[in-house]
Amino acid sequence: MAAFEPPKVGRRAIVGGAVGLAVVGGLVGRNQLRHPHRDKTSRPDGRFRRLVLACPHPAHDPVLIVAQRQGIFARYNLDIVLLGGLTSGQDALDRVRDAHADGAIAPVLSWLPRLMAGLDGRLVAGLQSGSARLLVDRKSSIKRIEDLFHKSIGMADARGGPFASADRLFFSIMMRRKGMDPNRDVTWTQVAPADFRTALASREIQAVVGHDPVIWQVRDSLHLQELASSMTGSYGTRVTRALGLRHELLQSDPAAAVSLVLALQEAAQTVARHLDDAASMLADELPDMDLATVGRMLHAEGHGVHLIGEELREQIAQYFDELKLIGLVPDEQDSAKLARRFCDTVVHA
Repeated sequence: MAAFEPPKVGRRAIVGGAVGLAVVGGLVGRNQLRHPHRDKTSRPDGRFRRLVLACPHPAHDPVLIVAQRQGIFARYNLDIVLLGGLTSGQDALDRVRDAHADGAIAPVLSWLPRLMAGLDGRLVAGLQSGSARLLVDRKSSIKRIEDLFHKSIGMADARGGPFASADRLFFSIMMRRKGMDPNRDVTWTQVAPADFRTALASREIQAVVGHDPVIWQVRDSLHLQELASSMTGSYGTRVTRALGLRHELLQSDPAAAVSLVLALQEAAQTVARHLDDAASMLADELPDMDLATVGRMLHAEGHGVHLIGEELREQIAQYFDELKLIGLVPDEQDSAKLARRFCDTVVHA
């Protein structure tokens, strides 16, 4: 772990060099994050702050684990309190709504319907491409998305409507692109992951959906085949999780947002460049998975996709276009305007 340990520097060096620390590697082309401009809005002010963040299963989040264990938050003078007991993006956003958290790290597809419904927040950074997976039995006749017609899909959170789980919304969009109606042509069935084996064997369900690390464990233990994932094709270059902050915090203390975004960018960069070291840390929190399995999982995910500014807005606009496909955003709404409305640039790219 010694190679993973960043050098210790003083506050003056942190303030002067924070821009350089924010560079994120591992993503080519226009998605590559560039150095922020050297202006006051892109630099922390050195003040100590305590911020409360909501995130589902924070102990399973490699970016947060690295930011805490490697002292990255501390170097930006941040004391980050992570709320416990949250199992979904909707849970995390409820804490933002109730002002119990200053912000949340949650799936983009959890954020956008809530923002449309009036949640008073802004997205300030995209973190990581996806880890959602749709699995079927290896001997199944289901070989493509269209073969799910009139089939039942098991998932831990099968809620519907505009606040459906992000996993369900993602694969609903994929189905709609294939000409299917995801609310009528398939049945979404709530099944605890521990019961996936029995439900598949009894033909109660024919496929399962979820996200890492749980769905990775399910795939390995039940020897299932991956039919599709949020890493499929161009989806692999899309952010699927985002940091959003309460509008009140952005208005009253914009420098706090700068420090948090820069810290998370540095942590995300560290994960992307040192996946095996990050796997060692994450394995401590996943007693049911050995180190080699955790390492394979992280290498199969997208840890080089971290967007801010215009690039984030462009991808959020694309998500709004996709939510139109499944009827969650009116067709007459301008997706680009919605993205500008619900995104805020606190560190300039």
